[in-house]
Amino acid sequence: MRRLPLDLLISLALFTVQAILIAPVFAGEFTSARGSIEGAYITDARFIVDHFPDLSWNPLWYLGFPFEWFYTPLLPAIVATLGKLLGNVPQAYRLVAATGYALGPAALYVATRQIARLPLAGVLAALAFVFLPSPSYLFPALRDDAIGWTAGPLPPAWRLVTLVKYGEGPHVLSLSLALLALAAATWYVRAPSGRRLALAVLAVVAVALTNLIGVLGAGVFVGLLPASATLGGSALARWARVLRVGVLAGLLSLGWYSVGFIRAVFGFTTPGGAEGGAAYVFFPLVLFVALLLVAQLSRRVPEGLELAAGWSLIFAVIVAAFQLGGTALAPQPTRYALELDAAVAIALGIAFAWLVRWLAGLLDPRAVAALAGVAVFAFVALGVGAWMAVRDDLAADPHWSDWSERATALWLAEHLGPGERAYVSGEHAFWLDVFGDVPQVRGGVDFAFSNPWWAHVTFQVNTGPDAEVSVLWMEALPVRYLVVTGPGSTEVYKDFVDPRKFDRGLPVALDRRGVRIYEVPRVGEPRLVVARVADLAAPTSAIDRPALEAYVGRMRDARAPRALAQRGLGAWRADVDVGEGESVVLRQAYDTGWHATVDGRDVAVRADAIGQLLVPVPAGAHVVELDHRVHGDLLAGIGVATLTALGLLGSGVRRRLRRAAA
Repeated sequence: MRRLPLDLLISLALFTVQAILIAPVFAGEFTSARGSIEGAYITDARFIVDHFPDLSWNPLWYLGFPFEWFYTPLLPAIVATLGKLLGNVPQAYRLVAATGYALGPAALYVATRQIARLPLAGVLAALAFVFLPSPSYLFPALRDDAIGWTAGPLPPAWRLVTLVKYGEGPHVLSLSLALLALAAATWYVRAPSGRRLALAVLAVVAVALTNLIGVLGAGVFVGLLPASATLGGSALARWARVLRVGVLAGLLSLGWYSVGFIRAVFGFTTPGGAEGGAAYVFFPLVLFVALLLVAQLSRRVPEGLELAAGWSLIFAVIVAAFQLGGTALAPQPTRYALELDAAVAIALGIAFAWLVRWLAGLLDPRAVAALAGVAVFAFVALGVGAWMAVRDDLAADPHWSDWSERATALWLAEHLGPGERAYVSGEHAFWLDVFGDVPQVRGGVDFAFSNPWWAHVTFQVNTGPDAEVSVLWMEALPVRYLVVTGPGSTEVYKDFVDPRKFDRGLPVALDRRGVRIYEVPRVGEPRLVVARVADLAAPTSAIDRPALEAYVGRMRDARAPRALAQRGLGAWRADVDVGEGESVVLRQAYDTGWHATVDGRDVAVRADAIGQLLVPVPAGAHVVELDHRVHGDLLAGIGVATLTALGLLGSGVRRRLRRAAA
């Protein structure tokens, strides 16, 4: 109890130091790094603010998709809540993202303090985390990337680059939460109690609800704990406690990690080749070696150093395998450079603290204190120059209202008719729906789709040589405007192989600042049609011209409903006259969450040849009603999570009652 105020004061001091260093990140609205993906997370929060509680279906991304697949919900929910209070969602995102970053050193201190039980180790680890060059800069690609962004010989932490340049707010926040989860789990494993178990479980769940990459990071941090004998007790008891934390956290996480969500996350691959060669099967081997290392070093090195060595090994192997050999031992392996930096900082903090402790037995206490002060000063001196050099790069862009991305979004919002879409790629796709509700083929989280054709279409439009096939897809989907960013645009990614590909086939509706917007011929009512498409076969590939021509031809002959009313983002009512062999097609993605009735009677729906929603309707005049509902597997997961939470609560109440009775 006496140590708690000191630990709290140190944590607050570390948080304050980091917050001061990144002070510009807290202010303003939009980043100056246009290639950042933070626009996707701002869009998620803005969608929640603007459409709550109608959140079952999102018609803006990926030809329409179930909103429950959009991402992990904690950060967007916090941003949406704060944005609603402030009346400014982008400002709320910057506040939340900056706070998640500033929390990192304090969380690292708490974690190091728990595993090493030395306050000095925690302080030195946190200072190394903030000021020393990132260990991940041993990889030339990361070092060159950071130096290119900061234009200095000693760039600040890679964690800062990922936050500001790349917009990885969820991952940065999840790392802070994972370190807190490590501290809570260590506390519980050493001296188990119901309260400590609940704290550890909730911390792990917070990571799971914040970032997908962070889940594996937290799993590695907590998963190595049982191999360390310095935590006390038998190995079997340690494993049982960690397993209890993992199982309970997993059950509670089912409130969002439904079967459909997990399948969407792991089932997506990018057309044209994934990032490196996947070798996930070898990750358990790396984990096993790390567990052996921790067990062998336990009680032979300063307390906690064995764990830091194990964590450093795992994350270093993940990053190095990809950076040096192009092999992915885990999804998006380069992103684990953040966890690598944290693990090495913990190791450095413990090693320096024990060096000071060893010197204390040899030297005068004042000399030892002076050496500790010199170490702290050296840590700060090595990094403060880099922080000062990059400070101006952290500020928000005051000229965001002049962005090409914003101008394009506003133009499209003004010119698109009901049900029409735009085709946009690159950073414009990330930022498009920050500024308005503009339906598009792409979006900001590529695994969230329900209709897989969008990815093949994107690959064909951006890289394929056949403009006519691309136009057929635009007519089928239905896309009204196709946005192409050329060499003269501010687009960072510039992912069109031939920006002039559509010059001979489509009229130009707008040509401004290197961005050309082509107008695609309108084919049929873009919202809902009565069409003879049920007998068509799906294209064999994105360049199956005969199949596409047949589909577009049927859509040209399609008829609009007699009356059509939209009753929400995923709810429609249509009065239709249907002929023999015809069906009703909602020109949005088919998904198992769609429910349809014809004249009040339920009917089974399916995907048409290109994945849009097809409703079989008998010939004659009918009333068709469509409604997208939350998936049953998500509801089942929420039920499991609720029962788990009630069980934990009931168990805690019983223990209190027994103690009171005793």
